[in-house]
Amino acid sequence: MKRFLIVAAIVLASTSAFAQHAAGEFTIQPRIGFSAADFNNTEDTKARVGLVIGPEFEYFLSNKFSLAGGLNYSQQGCELDKTDVTYKMDYLTVPITANYYVVKGLALKAGLQPGFNLSAKMEGAGHKADFDDAVKSFDFAIPVGLSNEFKRFVLDARYTLGVTKIFDEDKVNLDSKNLTFQLTLGYKFTLF
Repeated sequence: MKRFLIVAAIVLASTSAFAQHAAGEFTIQPRIGFSAADFNNTEDTKARVGLVIGPEFEYFLSNKFSLAGGLNYSQQGCELDKTDVTYKMDYLTVPITANYYVVKGLALKAGLQPGFNLSAKMEGAGHKADFDDAVKSFDFAIPVGLSNEFKRFVLDARYTLGVTKIFDEDKVNLDSKNLTFQLTLGYKFTLF
């Protein structure tokens, strides 16, 4: 996952930005990309690569500061090393970030992200099983990242650190939280 962060930072820093927004501007940005998710406090797991898609709304307080809120479908979970077992967990996430534009188009982001588990399945070794009852329905995380806007196209890289435990302690004795890296491409439309 560290390699994803390094590549995303290089790509974002190497493009020139032309975007400039004014105070009071309100935009919507449909976004699509991939997520690489894993659990913390586990051994022998690797990231599950999945889809992330959804809109993000952004309100500019000035040409340097904005607030954004989104609604994403995010495929998360993990894969077990040396097996074909995958934990597939799908979430509806609501990222809310404060954005600081360092230079035109290049923004640093940090915020809060409530999430709601939509499904939890285990697949592999010729078996499929639901484990929705063992996964908490609510997830809370802290997203941090950066984005670069070029002619209204936005490349966004975020790392989301889970705060709440994934599993119901009465059903699964595993003290894990979600860790997710997301790289998305979007296009900003000005609403007003």
